[in-house]
Amino acid sequence: MNVIIGNAWPYSNGELHLGRIAVLLPGDVLARYHRLMGDDVVFISGSDSHGTPVTIKAKEEGLTPEEVEDKYHKKFEKCFKDLGFSFDLFTKTHTEYHSNKVKGFILELYNKGYIYEKTIEQTYCENCNEYLLDRYIEGNCPYCNAHAIGDQCDECSEIFESEDLVDKRCIFCKSKPIIKETKHLFFELSKLENDVRRIYIKQNGWRENAQKIAKRYLDEGLRDRAVTRDFNWGIDVPLEGYKDKKIYVWIEALMGYLTASMKCIDERGEDYKEYWDGKDSRIYFVHGKDNIPFHIVIFPAILSGLGIKNPNIREISSEYLNLEGKKFSTAKNWAVWGDYILKNYNPDLIRYYLTLNGPETKDSEFTWKDFITTNNNDLVGLFGNLVSRVLVFINKNFDGQIPTATMDKKLKDSLFDLYCKVGDKIEEGRFKDALKDIICIIKTTNKFFDDEKPWITVEKDKAKCTEAIYNCVQIIANLSNLMEPFMPFSSQKIRDFLCIKNATWTPIEVKQGKIDNFEILFERIDKKNISEEIKRLKNNWNISFRG
Repeated sequence: MNVIIGNAWPYSNGELHLGRIAVLLPGDVLARYHRLMGDDVVFISGSDSHGTPVTIKAKEEGLTPEEVEDKYHKKFEKCFKDLGFSFDLFTKTHTEYHSNKVKGFILELYNKGYIYEKTIEQTYCENCNEYLLDRYIEGNCPYCNAHAIGDQCDECSEIFESEDLVDKRCIFCKSKPIIKETKHLFFELSKLENDVRRIYIKQNGWRENAQKIAKRYLDEGLRDRAVTRDFNWGIDVPLEGYKDKKIYVWIEALMGYLTASMKCIDERGEDYKEYWDGKDSRIYFVHGKDNIPFHIVIFPAILSGLGIKNPNIREISSEYLNLEGKKFSTAKNWAVWGDYILKNYNPDLIRYYLTLNGPETKDSEFTWKDFITTNNNDLVGLFGNLVSRVLVFINKNFDGQIPTATMDKKLKDSLFDLYCKVGDKIEEGRFKDALKDIICIIKTTNKFFDDEKPWITVEKDKAKCTEAIYNCVQIIANLSNLMEPFMPFSSQKIRDFLCIKNATWTPIEVKQGKIDNFEILFERIDKKNISEEIKRLKNNWNISFRG
């Protein structure tokens, strides 16, 4: 099967915090799992380099937009690498390849009649002497009346034209803008509504939040959206008469999924449409709920306009991760930043915790107490304890050699069932439940070890001891496969201990070998870290808030 996994592209205007990482981690779980299954995987993402957020950050830091996007792109690359994200390509939208491909797509949509010219009235600030981009306009949402900035309401998830905001104000000078006429290109979403509806009806594996928002948009009827903006940072418009404008970031960033995948697939000598529109293909979009409308409505329409009519899309759309009772806030520094937590804590602990407590179907919460307790109870007390007690026992009583015995048939059958059950749940986007199934067998095996009392039978009944230890080794060996999508670093260590060459998504049996370079998988974290981390978080917030 051909599999494309597209992680949402973070704006390259700031560091990554755990709230963003939590909704993107499922992409790597899916990529690692499908590779183990033998599927042809293209796992892609990148930095969203253009648009207003980058120019605002550039002004704040006294840098050019290009310097800012490059700075944070490199930080993203390091953060994802340290977390073990196995991208086939992590690129950015500020590349010649992406720019040229996007211009080609825009021309194709224009020539097909899906993009048209239109003179519109646009918001203009006389005080600042410029047309106001979406993020430069604030007001009240035309649907729920909540405060909103630009063209999307965070409260009700509705998207609209910024001109529709009620009580509009310039975000800089707070003055009331006027309306002036100007010419722009528009994407005719309304013409492609039936194609989007067909994809929605045929959907499989969409989470409830995506289904509800898709239905709402389709019930209301899709509205055309501007493709160009009055801006000086972005991709040039490939048509005459638009020298003072750029391609609007919402459409060119979405096209990044296509351009990045094309680059990967072209290098493999394959046809990218076999991945996007083939009978034996699947596409996962991994993102937060604030990005749902773009991934379930707008991008499918773009694909249809480009001739990709039947993409098999699965939406992995997460809710929000909160922090110690509050929403993450970059402005107020109420955040756990990726570089900090990776410097001080095990990356597999971070992956494990964010999976087990991920915001899959409802908002979830990160607390330092739960994070550290989870490490000590689950990873040290259960998983690490099982691996340690079995392998240490072998080193002490079998001269480090895996004992020779026969694998229990019931164990073989149960492992086969476990691979199937965990795999199905991963494909369905139920990562939390999949991980819980694996934890269950770890608990069961720890109990089995206790009940068998090998420290006694090694003297009184060596055959019984040998059989018990042999079966425990087989479970540990298979845990190195089952945990690979979730905890790749620890899984690789186990394979190294047992001299297993490669991971695979099928039950394995290690019949012989010597335990090699064994070390403890997880270290206990002192509980005093809980109060220290909370104090540090609050101090950072207070400093930022006072500022």
